Amino acid sequence: MKDEHVNSETFLSITHKKQNRNHQEGEDAITPRYKTIYTALMKQIKDGVYPVGSLLPPEIELCEKFDASRHTVREAVRLLTEGGIVSRRAGVGTRVETTKATTRYTQQISQLSDLFQYIKHAVLQVKLVQMQRVGAQNAELLECQPNDQWLRIIAVKLLEGQRAPVAYSDVFVHPDYSAVSSDVGKIKLPLSLLIEQKFSRRIIEVKQEFSATAISGDTASALKLKPGTPGLVITRKYYGEKEALMLVTITTFPYKKMKYSMSLKFDAPQNN
Repeated sequence: MKDEHVNSETFLSITHKKQNRNHQEGEDAITPRYKTIYTALMKQIKDGVYPVGSLLPPEIELCEKFDASRHTVREAVRLLTEGGIVSRRAGVGTRVETTKATTRYTQQISQLSDLFQYIKHAVLQVKLVQMQRVGAQNAELLECQPNDQWLRIIAVKLLEGQRAPVAYSDVFVHPDYSAVSSDVGKIKLPLSLLIEQKFSRRIIEVKQEFSATAISGDTASALKLKPGTPGLVITRKYYGEKEALMLVTITTFPYKKMKYSMSLKFDAPQNN
């Protein structure tokens, strides 16, 4: 266990370092500090300081290297991850994958809670929020009657610095939770978590389905794509207690802007 006592010289050094860090982050108000660090790391990766296949230094070393907080360093690494430059794996570290950034939306799944992750710096543009009759076409999907009224939300998501949306979401919320409409686009949390927090109801199970599609109609228009562009559709159904369906999300991604990664761990065989 480390000695918790700090002498005056060390204390002054730490205080000065914190003040210097705050000063630097204040100076970078126009260009956020994490973006400056992201740019520096990108340059080092391209220059071969961290070649493809190698690992970036641990977070604490990057904090010391750039004299920045953990939060700031994490945001810089997040940008690298979203660009496909690096990948993060528990127990391994942050691995350099390429030197060329992409604009794909990458979601890595290793546990159920990862389904609720939200891109902090994504921009959500809400197109529609209103109660609607389900209709025969959606009744089977929503496990209800055609005349039932559900809250429908349509939105597109853009990544920071990108003009064209990376995703089109068509969402149906069970009428019991329709009051969440007042929070849509205002509180930066996934609808699933908003519902849990607002109504104190827990999501027990999520069923998801992947399918290929030719993007057309309003979806193609919203994503600024030519009709017929290949895409990936992820349909998720969120269930609460007693298998009650609470929320359904149908998200369409252009094929060039989506990468889905899943990590599965198998139990080691038992020795008899």
